Amino acid sequence: MGTAIGTKLGPYEVLGALGAGGMGEVYRARDPRLGREVALKLLPGSFLSDASRLQRFEQEARAAAALNHPNILAVHDIGQQDGLPYIVTELLKGETLRERLRAGALPIRKAIDFGEQIARGLAAAHEKGIVHRDLKPENIFVTDDGRVKILDFGLAKLTGAACGDSGETLPSGINSEPGAILGTVGYMSPEQVRGEAVDPRTDIFSFGAVLYEALSGRPAFKRETWAETMTAILKEDPAEFAETGSAVPPGIERVVRRCLEKSPPQRFQSAKDLAFALEAVSGGSSQMTAPSALTRNRFSYWKAAIAMFALLGAIAAGYVAGTRQPSTPARFQQLTFQRGYIKGARFAPDGQNVIYSAEWEGRPYEVFSTRVGSNTSRSLELGHAMLVGVSAAGEMAVLVDVHRGPETNWMQVGTLARAPASGGATREILEGVWDADISRDGRQFTVVRASDAWQQLEYPIGKILFKTQGYISHPRISPDGTRIACLEHPVWGDDRGYVTLVDSRGNSKRLTPELQSEEGLAWNSDGTEILYGGNEPAQSSGARTVHGVTPDGKSRNILDVPGELVIWDVADGGRLLVSNETMLVAQFVASPATEPERNVSELGYGTFGVVSPDGKAVAFTESGHGTPEDYLVLFRRLDGSAGVEIGEGGAKGMTPDGKYVVAAVPSQPGKLRILPTGPGEARTINTDLLIDSRSFVSWMPGGKEFIFQARDAHGGRRGYRVSLDGGPVRPLTNQKGTQLWNRISPDGRLVVQQIIDDANTAPQNVILDLSTGRTRPAPIEQDEAPAEWDQDGRHIFVVRQGERSATIFRVDAFTGHREVWKQVQPADLAGILSLSHFYVTPSANAYAYSAARILSQLYIYSKNE
Repeated sequence: MGTAIGTKLGPYEVLGALGAGGMGEVYRARDPRLGREVALKLLPGSFLSDASRLQRFEQEARAAAALNHPNILAVHDIGQQDGLPYIVTELLKGETLRERLRAGALPIRKAIDFGEQIARGLAAAHEKGIVHRDLKPENIFVTDDGRVKILDFGLAKLTGAACGDSGETLPSGINSEPGAILGTVGYMSPEQVRGEAVDPRTDIFSFGAVLYEALSGRPAFKRETWAETMTAILKEDPAEFAETGSAVPPGIERVVRRCLEKSPPQRFQSAKDLAFALEAVSGGSSQMTAPSALTRNRFSYWKAAIAMFALLGAIAAGYVAGTRQPSTPARFQQLTFQRGYIKGARFAPDGQNVIYSAEWEGRPYEVFSTRVGSNTSRSLELGHAMLVGVSAAGEMAVLVDVHRGPETNWMQVGTLARAPASGGATREILEGVWDADISRDGRQFTVVRASDAWQQLEYPIGKILFKTQGYISHPRISPDGTRIACLEHPVWGDDRGYVTLVDSRGNSKRLTPELQSEEGLAWNSDGTEILYGGNEPAQSSGARTVHGVTPDGKSRNILDVPGELVIWDVADGGRLLVSNETMLVAQFVASPATEPERNVSELGYGTFGVVSPDGKAVAFTESGHGTPEDYLVLFRRLDGSAGVEIGEGGAKGMTPDGKYVVAAVPSQPGKLRILPTGPGEARTINTDLLIDSRSFVSWMPGGKEFIFQARDAHGGRRGYRVSLDGGPVRPLTNQKGTQLWNRISPDGRLVVQQIIDDANTAPQNVILDLSTGRTRPAPIEQDEAPAEWDQDGRHIFVVRQGERSATIFRVDAFTGHREVWKQVQPADLAGILSLSHFYVTPSANAYAYSAARILSQLYIYSKNE
């Protein structure tokens, strides 16, 4: 190293050499102005030959200097000496993560601790618009006291090793010295390898590679040559942790795998979400492992419900407040007493009355009013109506003509209207509204509406602030009318998601980690906190409790009692209006089809049942309590045998020979799992698409290839086909617009589907001839959907769903002649939200469907001061 001790660079006096590398020489130096030691890096002379490069360095160094975070190396100063640029940073004592890893894999808790710190540092940088682009063990420093520091922020895209929007590529000398850059190439994201533009999700991929190596002791993608390494990044998954000899818990492995998704939309979307996920799996060992759900106690949900209400009647201190300090006596007042489902509730402006809507005893939605302390409710004579808001002036916002949305259980759509809080005539405002709220002064509305493959949040009506390919629920206008808090659900029909805050300019941010279930939202009276019902990923019970989160993301636990809580409103003085729910989903199967239906669910939340062609077995999804984040697929023979857990995911189809089940993975929406129903190994198909969670797969003749629904990069839904053994995924057709259903005939020639073209015209139900590419109208009405083709290749089983009943027709695909094949309706309609996911075997020897039920009661919770 060429700079002698005692040399001055600007005001800094060199004390000794620290190291050298491709990015220059590093010295220990003293800053006499502040009397402290610093690290001083002299950058290569190549910077001087490129004025734009030097300008970018100065800009990025200043940006990095603006970062003030304990997990990022602090930049103190930049300057030039004899024409060479230098950068001054804090002086660290310790070693790089690369040096740590030379001894092998880290202990799991140490690796996750380091990972949390790295993720928090990345989140701070990303919020400032800085993407590292060269995250690797060499650029991560571990101090002697265990603190992690990310090095070289703002410099990575100038090293020449990263590819991105600056247009820089791999160094020209790469072919002669591949080993010199392999450490960097091994941590690139697929988009960097392809030379595409990058964003913060690039750092998340690199982070996943670093964490994988920390846990396993081996690089995720390193191969013999740089070309092979880049090919592995583009096309291969790292070895399973079990193959590396590392006993990594499933929850941690899911986090790593999600970071390493090839497609950026399938990774964590922010480093903040990633940090939350790591915090969730970093608790005690009971939270870091996932024992089989079938080994747990199987208390039935109706027993749990009885126990829940008994406990609520007697509870005096069963809640958690703030930071779980010693509890204060609490009071619950029960407001409702009938059987059914409550959806929408608010305090009236006087705080002494409560307005709510409910489906009591299986009847349609109706709006009621009750006085606090009374045990009776009065109808406001608003039938088929659901409450969505109450203004301070005493005016209600309601959805009238409300009905369930397609393929949903707890989602609904209707026409937004105003009405006096005391009841009376409504004034309609807007059709096609999924959810809404009214401002405190009653002058504005926020609404959720659908637009093709998206749901959008508008405030005021017509001004789009936020969009998602999933769905949005519980939008709530802040007391000052400047912001909207809502529940964002990335997967359609799945109640997992985030609490998201959106301002009037459309800027949005997620305030929570991904919640396994979320329902209910309310602002406190002064707008300093948002209350929500949700279950944090780390909660082993999975119960939904009430939490609070500030607009800057500080959270606390507020109320924790047995059952599933939904928060509806907060009154002055801190009283909470909550409902407590018991949720069940029954997976019904009738085999033979003439026999009575039976519920085969084992854990109380069975859905997406597919029956084997011989009618002797069923595979279905269990997604309730006692299941892991990605749910469970159970296989159950219909001879009275118990169900067998065959893997994680959501069931989408069973091979015609009954040997395998195709399953989707909620946390990794680009992957399909092939699960054996008997002996054999599970395998994964990477599709690089967003798998549609709402549909079954359909089998090509021979059962070696299947069709599935997915969204492309632009959000459009269509059918794709892939071999059961994997291989290339290709579109089923080259049709334009959105395609739904895509059920294929037994001979593989005809496809029944619904088409929504790009002009947003009304959906068209068609039959496509794959041999000619021609379509003709299908004899299916707009409110119907195909369940399956009859094995004769001429008839289609078509389902027309009511809200609590359904009719299955057998329809001639050529003449349109139809006959009723089966009428379905549960005997007990109380709390039934919908019937869904109908499946009929091609031989018509069996059928299956799911029935969702929620029973809820309304309470006021208050502390006794």
